[in-house]
Amino acid sequence: MNSTFIDLKQRIKQDFDNLLPNSFTVINLNERTVTILIVKRRIFPLRIKINDAIQRRLPVNHPKLPEVLQDSMKIRAGHKGEEALDYYTSLLHEDEFHIFQGLRLKTGQSHFQIDSLLLSPSFALIIDSKNMAGILTFHSHFNQMERTFNDKTDIYEDPILQVKRHRLLLIKWLKDHSFPQIPIEYLVFSSNPATALRNPSNDQEVYQRVCPPGKIIFKIEEFISRYKKELLSIKEFKRLSKLLLKSDIPAGSHLHQFKIDSSEYLTGVQCPSCSKYAMEWYSGTWNCPLCRRTAKNAHNQALGDYFLLINDTITNQQLRKFLHIHSPKLATKLLSKSNLKCHESTRRSCYYTPH
Repeated sequence: MNSTFIDLKQRIKQDFDNLLPNSFTVINLNERTVTILIVKRRIFPLRIKINDAIQRRLPVNHPKLPEVLQDSMKIRAGHKGEEALDYYTSLLHEDEFHIFQGLRLKTGQSHFQIDSLLLSPSFALIIDSKNMAGILTFHSHFNQMERTFNDKTDIYEDPILQVKRHRLLLIKWLKDHSFPQIPIEYLVFSSNPATALRNPSNDQEVYQRVCPPGKIIFKIEEFISRYKKELLSIKEFKRLSKLLLKSDIPAGSHLHQFKIDSSEYLTGVQCPSCSKYAMEWYSGTWNCPLCRRTAKNAHNQALGDYFLLINDTITNQQLRKFLHIHSPKLATKLLSKSNLKCHESTRRSCYYTPH
């Protein structure tokens, strides 16, 4: 193996080891060692966690449930498509590619979300993932995409226009942080292999920028072949990767959009077998009087739901009210074993999650 490449690999790995444990992967493929650096790994969406908690805690006939279920289906489909994209980009064997899975940046007063960003010293590539079943028809003249599925037609913004807007925002972000301008390419990844893609106007941009699963790797290889000249020094490249990671701003809670009052949620500890909120603590465990199931840590889910739906801190008294227990001593015991941080004051102790 080329000694220069070994030195480069070791230098990049050393810089990122402390910041990004377990993100640097070395793979041996047909006796050729290649490096893939996933600088930022995709995390499970907070939005799905909140929606799941809402569905657990609202009564089955609550009028907001259909809206929450619809949002969950949309976000889960999007996440599944992004994971499919992650699989294909993991097949890349190009040295010096830094991959950012799910990056949310701010420029001015605007935030923009990039599903996947591939960065090299020669160019950057933004990929937006779409996981939509049915027939997708691109009407470029109107900047619209039409989706036909189960005899229903819906109209969406053209995803090419969306990813081009993200490109412009990333160019501005780089300029704001005094980085040299590098070529920024963009693609739309249609993750569902059963989706039919239609381009009735024969728009060449649609053919060039929209990729079904089998095409994405070859399209990326085209960009790699096109951009050979390194425009970022090793120092600039590493500094940019670190700054992108540091600048990532994960999306916060969307709970407010449903306008659900905290008093509308069911309280108590849910039985993992019959799903009723009837569990009681005695003999050192949680017991369901309805189905006789026992579960020592059944309160962990209730605690998670509280932090997702009610507040980001909890007191002994609030825990007792939410779990339907009476003993302050038991509440303290459960809190102390829940890996929570404790902020003590003269009046009361307040617990919060370490993240």
